[in-house]
Amino acid sequence: MRELALIIVFLSWFPWLTVVQAQGTGTTHLYAVIVNGGRNRLTNHERYWNDCAFLYQTLRQTYHVPKRNITVLMSDGGLPYEDMLRDDGRGFISSPEDLDGDGQGDVNHPATREMLVNAMLSLSRRLTADDHLFLFFIDHGGTTDRQSDSFVWLWNDERMEDYTLGSLLGLFQVASVNVLMGQCYSGGFVDNLMRNGLVMATACRGDEQSWQSPDRPYDEFVYHWTCAVNGADSDGNRIVADADGDGQVSMAEAFEYARSHDRVKETPQYASWPEQLGEQWTFANANSGTLGIREMNSEEMANDKPAGIWTISGIRRQDANTHDVYIERRAGKVRKIVR
Repeated sequence: MRELALIIVFLSWFPWLTVVQAQGTGTTHLYAVIVNGGRNRLTNHERYWNDCAFLYQTLRQTYHVPKRNITVLMSDGGLPYEDMLRDDGRGFISSPEDLDGDGQGDVNHPATREMLVNAMLSLSRRLTADDHLFLFFIDHGGTTDRQSDSFVWLWNDERMEDYTLGSLLGLFQVASVNVLMGQCYSGGFVDNLMRNGLVMATACRGDEQSWQSPDRPYDEFVYHWTCAVNGADSDGNRIVADADGDGQVSMAEAFEYARSHDRVKETPQYASWPEQLGEQWTFANANSGTLGIREMNSEEMANDKPAGIWTISGIRRQDANTHDVYIERRAGKVRKIVR
């Protein structure tokens, strides 16, 4: 909390910092923040840009999320400098600003700590209890204990720590938060981001590295995850991840598809608070702006392994202590139901 207070004071000194304003459109309540820090030009691999572009295209073309609902923070922010290492190893190029091929620039800001914090604070003031927030991080990651204290590298060798991101998420009063992380040691973020209404997937455990796809210029886990929610791979070939056949791919189904198709040495992690959230939440039903959420009580939230989190072995742990207390949010109103 001390660090978050310092961040807020810092931003008050620079009122000119802004992000693309997130406004409701009448057709969707889904807002996304896509982040590729890259760390520096020697480590900012082209595949990170590919991961962001594929996911951006999925949000725009498959789910028709308005451009103004998506904030993209990409390495140096689209400056005309060679900030990206080509995947073929033949030197450097400048990161393209157009992620979906429509001729318009889609990168809003450089992926610095200052801009990421500002983007999160700005969105937290605009989003309501009817909105849904999706965060995607791809980049290099680090750890201080090879277990649960992790960070993600941002541009200019800056860091975003797990506890700082957790504090920023604590400012949001939204229907749900969905987090996808593909960097090394990303599993170490899970404990710090734990909150009611969160579903999260990471490429690996807090003591593991994540890896590139063996045959495509993408990162392995997030590529398959994006294929699952997109319904097609990057070449347009059909992908079927809808295991229950209801016509939509839930976050739980996307995780299971990506986990089962992951071919590299990493252990994807999944968490959902409550457990049913990840089984019900889809990009498609976020358009309605309404989603019944069963919230966990303080006893459950204090548990190190709450219902829905995948253990190191990949087996889900069931928690029978559910205490049937439900919170429903509809049309901006909150109603508590005890069953």
